[in-house]
Amino acid sequence: MVVAAQFQTYTVEEFLNLDLPEGQEYELIDGRISVMAEPSGEHENLRSELMVELRMESRRRQLGLLVHPKPVLQLGPKDTRKPDLIAINRDAWNRQTQSEAVLRESPSVVIEIVSTNWEEDYRHKPLWYAAFGVSELWIVDRYPNRKNPKIEEPTIAIGQLVTSRSILVEREYEFQSFRGKQRIESRVFPDLEITVEEIIGYGKGI
Repeated sequence: MVVAAQFQTYTVEEFLNLDLPEGQEYELIDGRISVMAEPSGEHENLRSELMVELRMESRRRQLGLLVHPKPVLQLGPKDTRKPDLIAINRDAWNRQTQSEAVLRESPSVVIEIVSTNWEEDYRHKPLWYAAFGVSELWIVDRYPNRKNPKIEEPTIAIGQLVTSRSILVEREYEFQSFRGKQRIESRVFPDLEITVEEIIGYGKGI
């Protein structure tokens, strides 16, 4: 293992071999090491319970999907991300992670739970994941008013990857927003019977 040097840039391969301080999690953004913010207890409750629900749904419907928390996605030669959750075909996971748990091909679903960096969740991550080819992106926002001024109540936005009409990017997401007692609609989990209220309640231990 190699000790990280301040202000130096790294490739993903170099980053994965660094001897970084324990007790924190890291991403590589444009070659620079970024310390991930510590999640709240509610954030962790929600992620854990949603992971269990989606794993059970995959088994019930025999979807062949694995659901994993915070995997390493290699988006480019100098970029990694660790989303809150992913859903990925079992064979694709096993094929890519035999030597190390790093995904260089896109999963079917990425789920991000909004925390303090809501601008990144809404503005940057959809661009990153669309370029990577993730078919479906969930943004789970528990924070009305305090964060994104356009979110007036807890909202789950689910985006489907489409060809962009813009000359700036090849692909983007078309989002549909769900609130309250609305049942969310996922193409990857088409028979999932769960409402926004139920998912948000996971964070409170309900």
